[in-house]
Amino acid sequence: MMHPLIIEEVLARPQAVSWLPWAVQYFFFIGIAACGALFGCVLHWRKKASPTLESLTLLIALTCAITAPLALTADLHQTARVWHFYAYPTPWSWMPWGALFLPLFTAFLGLWFMAQVYKQLTGKSYAVTKWFAVASALAATGLLLYTGREVSVVQARPVWFSYAFVLAMFLSALQTFLALLIVGIRDDFLSQKRLALGQLLTLFVLAIVIVFWVSGNTLSGTAIRQWLAISASAHHYAFGLLTFWLVSLLFSAVALRRPLSLPLRSLLALSAMALCWFLRWTLLIQGQTLPKFNAQFNPYTLPAGTDGWLAILGTFGLWVALLIIVRESVNGLARRLQHG
Repeated sequence: MMHPLIIEEVLARPQAVSWLPWAVQYFFFIGIAACGALFGCVLHWRKKASPTLESLTLLIALTCAITAPLALTADLHQTARVWHFYAYPTPWSWMPWGALFLPLFTAFLGLWFMAQVYKQLTGKSYAVTKWFAVASALAATGLLLYTGREVSVVQARPVWFSYAFVLAMFLSALQTFLALLIVGIRDDFLSQKRLALGQLLTLFVLAIVIVFWVSGNTLSGTAIRQWLAISASAHHYAFGLLTFWLVSLLFSAVALRRPLSLPLRSLLALSAMALCWFLRWTLLIQGQTLPKFNAQFNPYTLPAGTDGWLAILGTFGLWVALLIIVRESVNGLARRLQHG
């Protein structure tokens, strides 16, 4: 007896991305701020003081720490429900921990910055400043874990499901922070060499982590290799990341050998920032275009409005404005005290 041939057609509807470019901006700036707090804490507790470098570190960290939560708030689809994290705690989830660490981090970092400015203006210092530095570093460590693990625990997105994600986010932010310090220092070749060496080593470790991540016999590694095998756009993103990594490596190697002019230091910082930002864009936004509950890729087009280019440019513009406002405010106070 012949069985009839049954043909079933499966219709798959593309899924819109949940995390918009605002999320990329948050991950970018909070990573730099957290690395700045850790670096600044080491500077503050070591025996040989570096007040100029510490002040520059805190300026970068604080302005990034202010910019990041604003970007995160813009990405939340129901911002008014933030209070639920505090009213209905769920400690088994990473999200409430982020709601705890983020305000604490910004508050301790702000107190530390004000204490440093007070010392710069009056020459007086207080022992409590050291504990502001420690508290900021501890909160920064919590933030780095939170921002990495809230993504890497999502097994439904196999590309994200790896501890290597946490390490890659941290290392890419650290090399960016070191590059920003190189821009800020002036006529200090010894500090430039030390910072460039740190950036160079961080770039090498970042490359090692990504190679082990992609080549590993894990769910995430397999998913990345399959993505590269079937998606032409994945090759473009991989090529872009490799290009930014090589350019950053080249500039940091040059910075080890001779003093860099301001334009070259600026290019070094821009290449490092591009690597850090592009890695987050590739994983967070393009990672959402991969199939999750359907059998096809989910296309994404970057719009021009507040959920697209305007969000990206506006966030960077806000950060630059904060840098100028905070720096000039401190310099203005110093001039007023100097002239009595």
